[in-house]
Amino acid sequence: MPSPATHLRAPLLWLLLPLMAGLTAAKLWAVPAGGLWPLVIGAGGLSVAAAALALKSSRIGWAVCISLAGGLSGFALLHLTVPELHEPLNRPPREVTVTIEVFQAFPPAPAARNLTGLARITASGEGDRELPGRRVYFSAIRKISVPPQRSGCYTVRGVIEPLPPEPTGTGFNDYLENLGIRQRLTRAQIMAEARPPGWFQRFCAAAENRLEGILRRGLEKHPQTLSLYLAMLLGEKAVLSAEQQNAFMRSGTFHIFSISGLHVGVIALAIYGVCNLLRLPRRPAVVAGLLVLWLYVQITGASSPAVRSFLMIAFLSATQVFRLPGNGLAALTAAALVTLLLDPVQLFSTGFQMSYSVVVALVVMGVPLGEKWRAAWRPFALRPKADWRWWHHTVDWGGRWLVGSLAVSWAAFLASAPAGIGYFQLFSPGSLVANLGIIPLSSLAIVAGFLSLLTGLVGLAALSVVFNSAAALTLIVMDWLAQHGTGLPGVYYPAHFTHAWMAPVSLVLMTAVLLAGGSGHWARRRGGYWPPVAVLAVILILGVKFG
Repeated sequence: MPSPATHLRAPLLWLLLPLMAGLTAAKLWAVPAGGLWPLVIGAGGLSVAAAALALKSSRIGWAVCISLAGGLSGFALLHLTVPELHEPLNRPPREVTVTIEVFQAFPPAPAARNLTGLARITASGEGDRELPGRRVYFSAIRKISVPPQRSGCYTVRGVIEPLPPEPTGTGFNDYLENLGIRQRLTRAQIMAEARPPGWFQRFCAAAENRLEGILRRGLEKHPQTLSLYLAMLLGEKAVLSAEQQNAFMRSGTFHIFSISGLHVGVIALAIYGVCNLLRLPRRPAVVAGLLVLWLYVQITGASSPAVRSFLMIAFLSATQVFRLPGNGLAALTAAALVTLLLDPVQLFSTGFQMSYSVVVALVVMGVPLGEKWRAAWRPFALRPKADWRWWHHTVDWGGRWLVGSLAVSWAAFLASAPAGIGYFQLFSPGSLVANLGIIPLSSLAIVAGFLSLLTGLVGLAALSVVFNSAAALTLIVMDWLAQHGTGLPGVYYPAHFTHAWMAPVSLVLMTAVLLAGGSGHWARRRGGYWPPVAVLAVILILGVKFG
């Protein structure tokens, strides 16, 4: 257990926050006339100066130097990763034949006409020498195309054009631009496979098909429930109906269909539970658990939220196994730093911003607030605990669970509300209550799905069907609650910011207030949890238009 003195210490924030500031500056401004080398050299010199000042215990000088070094490094890193970030796209739409390497293929809906995904151009014709190395969004006609797979290289013919601007700054094209993608390849035909995916990707594709077959057992006659099940366990959101997507989106619970922190965390607990049943020593159990968890993340598509969640769990597990000082905020900071060093454009994705802001809220506000409320829950304070009957213990446990869950849901609501308005044009007060019911139910469905996969892989098909049926019953309840709950008044309101820039600014402001409150020890101050509420109220009153 970490000591109280180190409970929320995260020294890597001194590197992460300046790096994020530098990446944001690079997004806004082009490379200066002198090039990047002076900035890189300056960052190196400031890093050396920071080390020297740290040895001399000069805190102010060290902080200034490390912050400037991190900012310059972030600015240079983004421009080196996406060198064409600020280059003008003057050429008109034209037909090209290029070779692309797919790094994300979107699962197509059953009736979809096109195959879509994200790729990097690796080769082009003589007249398009500026294209190799650039990221593109592709949309290929399904009937005449070779189905693309992640990490495979393909020869593609189509029309390449700049992404149309998004007036609201919240559409799909804006999402692509935030990932460093400024062009799209449309009306395309994937003519041939230039290089097949590697053996590991082929293994992941075969494993996903095997897992999907196991999850389908016993549910073939229930397509609506099966679509929820596959979306939740394998991240196949394309199989969801429009009604299901709208219901869970409006209730603020659509995140349960993204392989992210909830899924990875529940699967991790289930894996460690199996390791404990097998009585594996702690360190081998953690190593084996992380390996199985990593395979699950890769098999389900290695989405960015899943990878981020895996990194956080890996860092947190490492601190516990090797008995190092650590906490949730430190693990979250390390995961964010590694993510941005590997792919700096992730900073500008909606998923990165929402997931980290919510987890920060849970760590610095949700957990301590839950502890405070549970300590205040004393329904039978005047009765000695030795005289309690079973119903006394049930009421005490139920109340403690309820107030703890409510604290977590409240913190998540405060953190996610600005992002929900900015990126989905929805303000969902109902998510505060909906998550109290949906998250426990979805956790039960995930555990049942994991046990179904586990028993199915070892050949116990009948037991796998039992777990699938148990998960299906849970999903039916979830679907009913979401479909009927969103019809109640006040569950959600269409809303949008009056200016597009308010969405990221509001999210940054809320996260900054949460971090400041966490560093100031919320629980030690009476009424110390009100600043995020005040910030959200100001945002809603001054910057949001409803309807």
